[in-house]
Amino acid sequence: MDVNLLIGDEWDVFYIPSSGLSGGIIILWKSKVAEFSVIDHSSQVVIGDLKIQNKCLWRIASVYGSIDVHKRKELWEMLNKHSDKDIPMAIGGDFNCILTKEDKIGGRRFLFSQGPRDMKNCLIENDLHEVGFIGPKYTWCNNKSDGARILERLDRCFVNSKALSSSHRLVTRHLARIASDHCPIILNILDSFPRIKGNIKFEDCWVSYKASYAEVKKEWNKKYEGDNSQVLNKKFQRSLKSLFYWSKAKHKDLNKLKRN
Repeated sequence: MDVNLLIGDEWDVFYIPSSGLSGGIIILWKSKVAEFSVIDHSSQVVIGDLKIQNKCLWRIASVYGSIDVHKRKELWEMLNKHSDKDIPMAIGGDFNCILTKEDKIGGRRFLFSQGPRDMKNCLIENDLHEVGFIGPKYTWCNNKSDGARILERLDRCFVNSKALSSSHRLVTRHLARIASDHCPIILNILDSFPRIKGNIKFEDCWVSYKASYAEVKKEWNKKYEGDNSQVLNKKFQRSLKSLFYWSKAKHKDLNKLKRN
């Protein structure tokens, strides 16, 4: 098989072949580190359970949504069928749909039509929340210039409340477009918050960055179990940690730019 020649014997693979102009879906995982069991699949999504050895179990849905609104209803139905609120779940990929006018630059005026409504209802019904991201806001470009150029945020990652309340640090990275009209996106679900010696103190300089508000909002909107005082304490602590690691990543990126 061509895939095995490219990736070697350490990886297992499951794929949906391309059909006509529509691309396919390929799932890769290291067999010595994880086990992926496919639950259901179609031309628009592969859903399965990812078991990380000696660590955790996640339900993963890799999406390649149809450009046809009516065909895309099949995607929402499959996600509704296999969503599980009792285990951490991540859903990501190219949804071929945007939710708000802020998700687009150029082209026709955005309308909250049947497509966005269907997607919004699926997210609400299955208690799915978008993970904060680092990198370019718009993940797709029609590769045209000037007034004909269109940018949209078609590629996204969502997780359920079980994932949000876990000890893992969830960060989505939008990488640069190189060989495609889409940005690759990466979700890290295994980077737990390390223990930090001493207390984290709020830095006044964080207020000067608008992006810091999004970090706090993301943590504050997460759901935690416990009484009000416990929940508030968790939110304060997680918000400070999120700002701390966000600022470290920001300074690291700035240092890279200076060296280049």
